[in-house]
Amino acid sequence: MITFVPVGGLANRMRAIDSALRLAADCHTGLRIVWFKDHGLNCRFDELFQPIEAAIPTEVKDAGLADICLLDRPRRRNFHIPRLPQQILFGNRFYEEEVKRLQNAGFDFRSAVQSRKNSYIASFLHFYTGSNPGKKFEHFRPVADLQQQIDRFFSQIDGQRPIGVHIRRTDHIDSIRNSPTEIFIEAMEQELRLVPETRFYLATDSDEEKERLIRRFGNHILCSGHTARRDSSDGIRDALVEMYILAGCRKILGSQNSSYSETAAEIGNITLQTIRKQG
Repeated sequence: MITFVPVGGLANRMRAIDSALRLAADCHTGLRIVWFKDHGLNCRFDELFQPIEAAIPTEVKDAGLADICLLDRPRRRNFHIPRLPQQILFGNRFYEEEVKRLQNAGFDFRSAVQSRKNSYIASFLHFYTGSNPGKKFEHFRPVADLQQQIDRFFSQIDGQRPIGVHIRRTDHIDSIRNSPTEIFIEAMEQELRLVPETRFYLATDSDEEKERLIRRFGNHILCSGHTARRDSSDGIRDALVEMYILAGCRKILGSQNSSYSETAAEIGNITLQTIRKQG
């Protein structure tokens, strides 16, 4: 059995869970996913996705008080209290920074998991591809009301797929520094020179950037009418809708080192053009 704790924001958790599902399938073992709400993702799994249907037994549970004491990652904020019970409960324990280091070193997670009865893994990475890569994120299905919003958007544009634009801001220093809005504007103007009737679907966590691009491109911009908040359940649900709309675009103009841009492109199996400074 693998007990898995996904870490980080929406896209990072999706990538990590996708890896855990592949690892559990290759190891022919069950998978228990423990979902912690925190400042990075203040939303329950079942508010976002339908139950996961996989070939191996899979459970997703929202963390309760006992899980906070037993299954959270040991760290300073919890005084490392979970470390002791985890040493008793699990033959393997791989925490997020170690998973990153082991992945970079080419570690064989499959053999490690198969060698012990129970394993604990916490990660924010797509750390395991598996023997049968398949389609990434195929086990993720948005809940019905969110899927209806996604379907409604595409029904309203009569099958004319826009170009997706994802501008990451707030606390993402790399995107702010290396993917400035001016370069997005240049790339969008280039697309309009090629095809003047091009429309863009804009997803961003910055209301300021949204207003700026609407002023610049007018009716060429399609976007959500919601406020760009990612610190609430409603904000995360809106972010999931936007991710799947981006996945349905022709291609994506995305931000530097943004797992959100990358995940949307992988879901839709479309081209991601990363907008970045040159040199």
